[in-house]
Amino acid sequence: MSTYVFGDIQGCFDDLAALLTLIQFDEEKDKLCFLGDLINRGSQNLETIHFMMSLKQPSIVLGNHDLHFLAVASGCQKKSRKDTFSDLMSSPDLQSIIDWMRKKPLILHLEEFDCTLVHAGIPPNWSAAEALRYGAEIEAVLRGNDYTVFFNHMYGNEPAIWSPDLKSWDRLRVITNSLTRLRYCDAKGRMEFAHKTKQQPKGFSPWFSFEREHEHILFGHWAAIEGQTGKKNIQALDTGCIWGRELTCLRLDDKKLFSVTASNN
Repeated sequence: MSTYVFGDIQGCFDDLAALLTLIQFDEEKDKLCFLGDLINRGSQNLETIHFMMSLKQPSIVLGNHDLHFLAVASGCQKKSRKDTFSDLMSSPDLQSIIDWMRKKPLILHLEEFDCTLVHAGIPPNWSAAEALRYGAEIEAVLRGNDYTVFFNHMYGNEPAIWSPDLKSWDRLRVITNSLTRLRYCDAKGRMEFAHKTKQQPKGFSPWFSFEREHEHILFGHWAAIEGQTGKKNIQALDTGCIWGRELTCLRLDDKKLFSVTASNN
């Protein structure tokens, strides 16, 4: 039995299928984990979600694109011109997909490998253990009957820094942004959302550049860094499949990477 962690799929199901073939995936023995942004920007969102829903016990965290889809599908946000999940929106399984997806966490810890899975990152003013506790607050809201109210308050860049005194929607928004949108921040954890490339803005650094010596973290979200963090214990697995580069997964058992070239479907 092997455990594989995949970077952002974003609806590129053909590439996921090719990577599963490369690793000789055996559904009876292997476990699959996904780092969020399961859908959007690619054209095979429905195939991607149906496959994941068919798996026995996948480990999945949600990304910003997944949350955006849930907000649109729940009628709380308008679809943007860049969104490509019309196949999901028109599916007769839409409500089942919504209910399946909103029960997924934003962050989780794999005890067997002592590693944490998150879509975007963890700010330096949080430990991984604290991030798991804060993420559980979002999970509880998404699983609740009033989850659509959260989507009406989810969007926005403020507050840009965490405080334990934050309450209500400000508190939930900064937790969500930290786990699903973070790239750059300062040493105090103040987040900067305008820059997505490797050209870092003045006064800010990649979130993983701050010392986290004893935590093993796997994340996606940031295709521009091409899987490079300069840290052995913090691994980036979004290698830009949707941008025509590669789809990558990590076998946790021996830390071996596997990649396939994007098919641009």
